[in-house]
Amino acid sequence: MRAVPAIFILVLISVLLTACGGSTPSAVTGCAPDDADCVEVGIGEPIYLGAFLALDFASGRDTLASVRLALDYLDGVFDQNDGQLLGHDIALLVEKDECNAVSGRIGARAMLSEPGLLAVIGPTCSSTAFGSADQVLSERDVLLVSPSNTAPSLTDPDSHQRTYFRTAFNDAIQGSVVADFVFSRQQLTSAVTVSKADDAYSSQLAATFGVSFTALGGTVVRSFSLKPGDARAGVAQALQADPPAAIFIALQTPDCGEVAAAIRRQPSLRDSTIVVAEACQTEDFIDTLGASATGIYASGPDFSTVQADPFYRDWYLPAYRQLTGNDPDGVFGPSAFDAAGLVIDAIRRTAVVLPGGVLRFSRAQLRRALLDVRRYAGLSGSLTCLPTGDCSEGARIAIYRAPDWPIVRGDRATPVFSQFKTLAEVGLTN
Repeated sequence: MRAVPAIFILVLISVLLTACGGSTPSAVTGCAPDDADCVEVGIGEPIYLGAFLALDFASGRDTLASVRLALDYLDGVFDQNDGQLLGHDIALLVEKDECNAVSGRIGARAMLSEPGLLAVIGPTCSSTAFGSADQVLSERDVLLVSPSNTAPSLTDPDSHQRTYFRTAFNDAIQGSVVADFVFSRQQLTSAVTVSKADDAYSSQLAATFGVSFTALGGTVVRSFSLKPGDARAGVAQALQADPPAAIFIALQTPDCGEVAAAIRRQPSLRDSTIVVAEACQTEDFIDTLGASATGIYASGPDFSTVQADPFYRDWYLPAYRQLTGNDPDGVFGPSAFDAAGLVIDAIRRTAVVLPGGVLRFSRAQLRRALLDVRRYAGLSGSLTCLPTGDCSEGARIAIYRAPDWPIVRGDRATPVFSQFKTLAEVGLTN
């Protein structure tokens, strides 16, 4: 069996690190009232963490289940009872992510109403984080670690917020792999992209695909940027007179299913190859299209390595089923388990134990602890956190052909194409 992730080794080590204002704390004095960097957890008090998730979507529910499993496993066993961290319970504050910038600000501020908040897992959607939740929490030096944000701008040096990290892959990788599949494997030289205006995830994924596809020698003949009032059937109507070879739909549910269904209903577009991204790998998409989903390709994480891991197969997956009553219904569960794991590890490594058992933390030290992460053996793969916030330096992205999608077939789903790429290989600083 693979060694259990180091973060969950049950040796409660308190590392006496410099804390609270850049000097070694006194063993008898508490945090100064005006010291926002310093957090104390009294005897019998919980450690506060946040979970900022889109619970209306499979990926959000999947993430919450995985975070709860990480808390369950604090004592080294999945028994549906949360373990303790450094002798303290963990209180999980859950806020709903509505997948827009407004909810990002509202949710972040709501969690900050708890002065002892140390870190937040989430949000689910890139648009909730970018220029919104990431900025609000960074202004207070609170860690934000997302298991599912993939928009490149979130870790771009010009726009990255200092306390933002992610265990999810960067969509510069996903867009590049999809382009390789369409151009090199399918040998299609023209494509159309469909994205949603003012959605960081959607617009940036479509853009990264376009850049990579063009670099390979392909041509993006048209790019649709849908606004809230636009008819989802309008894409099919606009393309019927001049069908493209390939259509890449970088949308989330339900928009993705509605656009794909309209394209499938158009006879002239029957031969166009349709590729959707991981946000469309949902049961809702399959239910919307029914038999028409057959043959549609979907990109997303390749779980073949994860599924071969004995810890995932023999421990995590049975515990997930026991907790939820079903198999994982999203693609970011392992990344969520790792996001919680990195936060827990940072808390363990930076805690200062005062006489009597009171814990003291420096929010700045928690951030530095994330930056010290190197080759962490996570459930989703090896993690090394870069100054820009990317902890997944590379990712294996797979292309699946419906109905043989993981959301339908689970670990029996077999990709038709799979490729591993690093951030350096797609032109990002490593």
